[in-house]
This record gives sequence, structure tokens and C-alpha cells, in this order.
Amino acid sequence: MQYIVCYDIADDRRRERLSTVLLNYGQRVRESVFVANLDGEPAERISDDAKKTLDVDQDRVHIFRLCVASAGSTEVIGIAEVVEDRAWYVV
Repeated sequence: MQYIVCYDIADDRRRERLSTVLLNYGQRVRESVFVANLDGEPAERISDDAKKTLDVDQDRVHIFRLCVASAGSTEVIGIAEVVEDRAWYVV
């Protein structure tokens, strides 16, 4: 399943920690947007790992889960790249 994670975090330290966590799951496509193709245990952990880095009273994170049909119909324009499955994951 493909996940799109985007966030708005004002605190530099928390923002850096979250981006480090998200890099373990997928690829950065913009400064505050990540795309990850996940199944099984990593898919179950991404939300929990993200929550550990946040101040829920100040930070905003959206995790969108795309079904196979939606992920397969993603259109990219310009220099954007389609995010492919990785051959390996950092766990």
C-alpha cells in the first residue's frame, strides 16, 4: 500500500526528528512530504513512530493511505518521479 505523509511542524528539532523517522520508511518528494510503499509490520509502525516525535498540541501530520488502484494511477508532471518500492528498508 502506498502512503503519503505530509506535515507542518514549526519546531526545527521535532521536524528534523520526524523527517529522519520518515526516511526509514520512504522517500522525500518535497520538504515536508514523503511517499512510502509499505506492507505488513512497517505499515503498522509508521504512525506510532511518527507520534513519538511530535507535540500533538502544536504539530500537524497527515498520513494518507492509497489503495492499489489509486497509487497505480498517480500522475507526475515535470521533474517529479514516481516512487518505486525499495529493495531494502531500514528497520
